[in-house]
Amino acid sequence: MRVIKGFTLLEVMVALSICALAGIAAMQATGEHINHLSSLEEQTYASWVAENVMVEQRAKGSQWQGKNGAKGTENMAGIDWYWRQDVIATADKSFLKVTINVFTDEKLEQPVYELTSYLNKGGTR
Repeated sequence: MRVIKGFTLLEVMVALSICALAGIAAMQATGEHINHLSSLEEQTYASWVAENVMVEQRAKGSQWQGKNGAKGTENMAGIDWYWRQDVIATADKSFLKVTINVFTDEKLEQPVYELTSYLNKGGTR
């Protein structure tokens, strides 16, 4: 009598289910990684927009109005970015706390990035 050696159907099914679960886990990890990269790219562009707006405010010197709630639009990387400036007085009357919030939506609901700095009210450096 000849004995045939091999795997049973049950063993093959268990091995396939383990491989399938490993494949699903790998796909989920890859998807999360791609979403994270997209979010990082968005935050990087938003940070550049905020920094550019802050530099423009500083460059105005004594002509800077320090207007609370000022808004604007910038285009970077083919995307329209919307920003809002919040200005708050500090204990030192010669400085103002300036926060630039950057949004992807025109309604200014969810900020993608926020940059805070202190500017000299009189414009002198």
